[in-house]
Amino acid sequence: MTARRRARRAPPRVLLVAGLDPTGGAGLVADLEALAAVGARGWAVASALTAQGPKGARGFEPASLAMLLGQIDALLEGRERPRAVKTGMLGTATLAGALAARLADPPLARVPLVVDPVLLASSGAPLLDPGGLSPGEALAPLLARARLATPNLPELAALSGDDVSTDDAAIRAAGRLPVRAVLVKGGHRAGAAVDLLVEGRRVTRFPGRRRAWTARGTGCRLASAIAGLLAQGAPLEEAVRGGKRVVEAYLDRARGRGAAASRR
Repeated sequence: MTARRRARRAPPRVLLVAGLDPTGGAGLVADLEALAAVGARGWAVASALTAQGPKGARGFEPASLAMLLGQIDALLEGRERPRAVKTGMLGTATLAGALAARLADPPLARVPLVVDPVLLASSGAPLLDPGGLSPGEALAPLLARARLATPNLPELAALSGDDVSTDDAAIRAAGRLPVRAVLVKGGHRAGAAVDLLVEGRRVTRFPGRRRAWTARGTGCRLASAIAGLLAQGAPLEEAVRGGKRVVEAYLDRARGRGAAASRR
């Protein structure tokens, strides 16, 4: 087999930009695990260091702008190129804007981008300093570049500034974001956990099974698994279904590791 054929058969690479969670429950470690679950590989670019432990997040320190861009440039010095990009925690509006500009340049401009708009830790600690802007303004340049954004309901409310208390309201709010498609995660809704994929006027519902326990990092894993499947050429709806299967399996495994009881 030639080197070129081996390269074609190699698992696709996904560029990950997110925070480092030392517990491994979320952030870059979770992203890499999710990519492996769908047969992809990751390049992990750290946007921030976080101080987190069993009792939650205590704070974070964002990477410098030079270090963030330097990590990306170093990874692109070889011949291999990522076939998708996924962003999670970005720390500051400055880093988000600079990253959006970098992703608009070759060789990253044409690969699908999945944006997980991480605004708060599971404990409620803020993970984005918008620098005097609203969260929606801070992330707008990145969202405009994205193939998909994956906010939960509180994140959607913060990004849009709109009511999201009903399905119809959430769909309208998603439609106002400057992004091609929005997957509104349903874990925070009352009743059945249904995710809504909003693509213009088209809305696809993805029902899920609510469990009596929770686990950290489900949003990280969902967005990363979707990016890994998009990198393999999967259509968006198929990638979302595959990403949800990864999260479902992760939640089932978490039950045996002492996952926290659900508050719902």
